[in-house]
Amino acid sequence: MTPFEREVRAAVYTLLRDGVRRVDAKVLSQRSSWSRTEVASALEALQREHRLALSEDGAIWMAHPFSGVETGYRAVIGDRWWHANCAWDSLAILALLGDGDATGPDGLVWHVDDGEVDSRGGVIHLTVPAREFWDDIGFT
Repeated sequence: MTPFEREVRAAVYTLLRDGVRRVDAKVLSQRSSWSRTEVASALEALQREHRLALSEDGAIWMAHPFSGVETGYRAVIGDRWWHANCAWDSLAILALLGDGDATGPDGLVWHVDDGEVDSRGGVIHLTVPAREFWDDIGFT
């Protein structure tokens, strides 16, 4: 990863953390002094390196644990929330940003308080070994 790619990646995470719902080369270039073309190239390189995933239109699809698209999984802290790619990622967002609730499409809630997870009867089952995640990252 080049220094510029590292800066672009950090900016992606900052925007997602701050609640920006759609992050793409246009948004990144508008919030910086970078050219849209340079940013788009950096995003493509980051995707090739499996550091994030882009949707077909070039917007951030996944910057783990954040999802750049609507999903059935959310991490909620107070009145702030973020889309996550899966249940595991919703818990990861809470681990990064603070205590709160992680919810899934089934309505099950996992609560995180001071680093302790209360699954309230839920189980997270990973069907794909971690070494195979990028074989089909959308399914994983």
